[in-house]
Amino acid sequence: MSLKRLNTSWLGRLCLTISLVFTASVIMIGSDIGINQAYAQEKKLTKAEKESKLKYKNAVSQRRKSVGTACAKRLTKVQELTEAEDWSSAEKELKSALSRGCSPGFEHSQVNRYLGYVYYAQDKIPLAIKAYLALINEPEADEQQRTDTRYTAAQLLFVTEDYRQAVKQLEAWMKEAAIVDPGGKILLARGYYQLNRKTDALKLVEEVVRESVAAGQVPKENWLNFQWALYYEKDKYKETILVSNRLLTNYPKVKYWKQLAAMYGALEDSKKELLALEVTYLQNGLDKEKQFVALAYQYLAVDIPYRAATVLDKGMQNGAIERSQKNLALLGSAYQRAQEYRKASPVLEEAAKKSSNGDAWSRLAGVYLNLNENEKALVAARNAIKKGGLKREDLAWMNRGTAEQALHCYSAAAKSFDRAIKFKKTEKGARSWKQYVQSEGDRRSKLIANGAKLATCKKV
Repeated sequence: MSLKRLNTSWLGRLCLTISLVFTASVIMIGSDIGINQAYAQEKKLTKAEKESKLKYKNAVSQRRKSVGTACAKRLTKVQELTEAEDWSSAEKELKSALSRGCSPGFEHSQVNRYLGYVYYAQDKIPLAIKAYLALINEPEADEQQRTDTRYTAAQLLFVTEDYRQAVKQLEAWMKEAAIVDPGGKILLARGYYQLNRKTDALKLVEEVVRESVAAGQVPKENWLNFQWALYYEKDKYKETILVSNRLLTNYPKVKYWKQLAAMYGALEDSKKELLALEVTYLQNGLDKEKQFVALAYQYLAVDIPYRAATVLDKGMQNGAIERSQKNLALLGSAYQRAQEYRKASPVLEEAAKKSSNGDAWSRLAGVYLNLNENEKALVAARNAIKKGGLKREDLAWMNRGTAEQALHCYSAAAKSFDRAIKFKKTEKGARSWKQYVQSEGDRRSKLIANGAKLATCKKV
C-alpha cells in the first residue's frame, strides 16, 4: 500500500489560506488605505481567525508596521485590480512597485505577499513560491506574516513535490508558532513520509490522534487512514486493527471491514477474519473473485460448507466468480461436504471435464456412490485413475472397488482394493474390504452354482 501520491484534500484549504493571507495583508498597509477599512476587515474575521492572530510569541510587544504613502497607493491600486480579477495588470503593477514606489525592507515584503497571491491566482505556482520565500527571507518582514507565509509556502511546495523545502518551512513554522494546528502537523508528517522519514511521520500522526482523542474530539478520517497506512508499512498489524476499529466506530464504511479482515488474516486469526469478511459480504462489499473465494475457504475452515457453497454459487451466477475448473471443484467439494450430493454432482462433472488431472473425477465418484449411482461412480473412478495426477490415488482405488462390489463384480473389486492396500492411509480399510468381497464373491458363486437366481457382475 503506497502513499507516494500526496493526498490533495488539503488543496481547498490552501486556496482559503492564501486568500486569507492576501486579505490580511490589506490591513497591514496602514492608515494610508484607511483605518475604517482595516476595522471592517477585522470585524469579518471568524473566531478561529481572531484566535490564530494570538499565536505569535511577540505579537503583543511588536510595533505595528505600515507602508509609506507612495507604496500604499500602489497597493491600493493592486487591490482594486485583484477585486476585478485582472491578474495580469495586478502582476505588472506589483513588479513595477518593487522598483519604484515601494522601498526595500518591509514594503517589499508586502509587495511580495501580494505578488505571491497574484501568481497563485494565475496558477504560476513556482513564481508564487519564489515571492513568498522572498517575504520569508526579508529581515524587516512582519514576524506574524513571516510565520503565516511559511505555512502557505510549504503547501505550495507540496504541489511542486519539493518535499525537502516544504518540510524545512513547516519545521520553522512549528517553532515560531505558539499554537500549531493539527492539520499542520499532519502536513509535516506527509512531508516526512515523502522523505522516507516514516518513523518521524508516525510519531507526529500518533501525537495528533492522541491529542484529538484527549480533547474529546473525533480524529479526522484522513488522519486515521494515514496512521493505518503507516502502521501497515511497518507490519504493525495489531495497531492497524485498532485504527480500523476507530474508523468503523466513527466512519462506518465497508472498506474498513475489508481492511480489518485482511489484517486478521495476516495475524492468522481465522475466526475474526471470517466475521469481518462475512459482515463485508452482507453489505455487498466484496467485489473481487479472490475475496469471495477467501470467504468460502473461511466457511470451510470452520466447517460451514453450505454457506461456502452458497457464496460460490451466487458469485458464479452473477459473474463475480469465474466458472474455472478450480472454482467449480471448490464449489462441488463444498456441496459434497454439506451432503448436498444432487447439487454437487453436476458441478463436479463440469469441473472434471475441464480438469487436467483426475481429482475432480475421483471426488465425483464419491458423490455418485452416495447417490447410489454405482455405474456412474465406476466410470468416474476409472477416469480419475486414467487421467492421473491425483492427490489421493488411494481414494480413487477405494471408490472404484466400492462401485465394483456394488455392481457384484467381486473379483474386480478385490483387485481394486488390493491396489488401495499399497497406500498407508487406506491400507487397513482396503484389506478389510478385500476380505469381504472375496468372501461374498465365493458365497454368491456357490449359491448361483446351486441354482440361486442372483445378480451377477454388471459390465460397465
